[in-house]
This record gives sequence, structure tokens and C-alpha cells, in this order.
Amino acid sequence: MRRVAAPVDSFTSMLSASRFRVVGRLCAGALLSLAVMTPLGSTAATASSVARPILPPHEPAGNFRLGSVNQVLASIDAARASQEGLAPLRFDVARFDRLSVPEQVFVLSNLERTTRGLYPAVAMLQRLNSIAALAASRDQDPTDNGKGYSSIWASAPSALGQYAFFADFGWMYADGPPPQYIFRNIDCSQTGQSGCWSHRVNILSNPLNDWSGCPSEELVTGTGFAAHTKYGPSLTQIFEVVCSNAGPAASFTWRYAVAYLKIPASQSGLTRGQWSLRFRYF
Repeated sequence: MRRVAAPVDSFTSMLSASRFRVVGRLCAGALLSLAVMTPLGSTAATASSVARPILPPHEPAGNFRLGSVNQVLASIDAARASQEGLAPLRFDVARFDRLSVPEQVFVLSNLERTTRGLYPAVAMLQRLNSIAALAASRDQDPTDNGKGYSSIWASAPSALGQYAFFADFGWMYADGPPPQYIFRNIDCSQTGQSGCWSHRVNILSNPLNDWSGCPSEELVTGTGFAAHTKYGPSLTQIFEVVCSNAGPAASFTWRYAVAYLKIPASQSGLTRGQWSLRFRYF
């Protein structure tokens, strides 16, 4: 991952699966002058002692503004604290920077789940990674012949690095109806449309509650990244449910990520006893 602190005259970006697009061309100087903002009608907040996770079918009150194009993680943490009282994401940032972009997407989407009491995706599967990588190269949502229960696609400003952070912010905190700031979900041009907050819903879904056909099931995922496409750097993710004893080839596991990144037990989702730990990737 690159972190670029130098001023940038303008950038164009798109986020989708339904799709996201940046509204116009934005001067980085103007962006950097913004405070980290909360949605209209709300006040600034820090993480409270009592978290209030917003889970589907509930939605945030509105889109969050990106506080700085050079400090996207800080904007993610501010958005988490504002309406949900959630603590900042905690991991070893230096080690996170050494991960590939697809691995970073996996880590962030899982942390968004586990810090809200949801079970993690236990692993990135090589087969799903290939599907996601191809979709990223085509600026499309990844699909797996109807097997994937949800998928998402995004692109990020090409000159600024922090690709996974940009995608996470757009998917989770800027996915709603107008007023829309930097990111625009083009399947959500007005309140009440089905595409509003759909990326966030995909990340925070609870598919194991409605799954049958196996003695026990696990959530898995695949992620993709293409550095140069029509819309700039392109990121994708697809989620599937598999039987716990299926054992398809994994490229990166959540248990390994937790250990490597020194993610605390309070955010790892590995000690809550709310889901099966029998999957071979653990």
C-alpha cells in the first residue's frame, strides 16, 4: 500500500456493485481543509462505552464525508464512532501495509463484521480470488454462477494509494442517498431505492442464518484487485457459504490475519463462541 501525502490537483473515482462514482472533479486542497464530518443532522462523536451497531435492515442516517484523502482510516474510525459508538479499528498498520490489496480488503471487511458482533469470513479461497480478480480487471461485480450470495465492486483514486481504505469507506459509510459527497452510489439517486446502502448490506449480511444443506457451514470470500482499468484501480469482493468439511484451497485465513496483524481479541471475533470453529482454515 502507498500513502501519498503530496497535494493532488484532482481525481476521479468510482465505487459500485450497484456502482459508486465520484461526483465531479474535486480539488485535494479543498478536501484536505475539511474536518472529519458526520452525516447531516448529527454531531461529532467519539467511541462510546456502549456500542450501538447499525445492522441490516437498519441504515445509517446519512452519508459521511471523507475528512482527508491522505488519512482515510481516520475517517473510517470517525464514521464508526459517530452513529454507532464503535471503537477505532485496531491492527498493526505497518504490517497491514505489507499485505496485498486483496488481503487488505479481506481484513477490513471482516473487521467491519466482527466489531459489530458478526462472525468473520474464515478464509479467502483461491477459486473465489480468481473470480474476483477477473471481475476487477473488467470493472464488474464478481459472480460465481449464482453461488455467491453477494458481491461488491469499487474503484479508488489512482494517485493516492490507500485503495482498500477508500473502498471500505465508500462501501460502508458513503453508500446512501443524497446528499452524496465524494462517492456516489448510482443505484441510489433518491431515498428508498433498493440500491441504497446495498454494499454495506452485503458486507454485514448474516447468511448462515438462512442456510441449509450442511451439518455446519462457514462464510468464505474472494477478493480481487486490478491496478489499471478504465476507472482506475479496481477492487472486488464476493462472499459465499460452504460446508465446514468442504476444505477448498485457501490463500489467506482470518486466524492467520488476526495473529499477523495483532488484532485484539475484542475485535477478532474468534473468542465469542457464536459460530463454529471447526472449519479447517482455523
